[in-house]
Amino acid sequence: MSEINIPKPSYNEIIENPENGKLMEAIWNALQNSNLVDLQKVRPDLMTWRRGSAQLVLRVNPQLDNLSIYSVLVAKVKPSEALYKHLLSYNVLQRRESLGMIEKDGETFITLKYTMEINLANEDVLQRHVFALQEIADELDTELVNKFGGILHFDDWKKLDQKSVDSMIVNLFS
Repeated sequence: MSEINIPKPSYNEIIENPENGKLMEAIWNALQNSNLVDLQKVRPDLMTWRRGSAQLVLRVNPQLDNLSIYSVLVAKVKPSEALYKHLLSYNVLQRRESLGMIEKDGETFITLKYTMEINLANEDVLQRHVFALQEIADELDTELVNKFGGILHFDDWKKLDQKSVDSMIVNLFS
């Protein structure tokens, strides 16, 4: 039996598609209209801003017909049974967002993620989700550090090296 080989579009093909470009620009405009703190466009499909001690990232996934909002809440946290139970309990009780753990280069991060279908994302709906998730992220990061240790992922915004942040975001979420 022969294998079916369906070519996948490259990142550049996805980004350069005029329809996707219009979509990403509309989402960017909606975020700009939201008066978010330190809003930046890292790439056409990747936007970032902050709320208190939390950095948030919105990634447009036109090939999956969705967009995701992420936040790396805690870095250098030590995995434990209590932490796993907390993450599972949180996820069972939530309707939209979920907490997860990512290990990268020997460091463990706790992340918050929410995904929604693009066709549901008019400007009002997108702004409501952005505002809700940034509040949740800003509260959860401190709560998790106090309960399980680690450090706030971005605890000193005055010393923030945006190039390093952008590089980490691209590496974790691309």
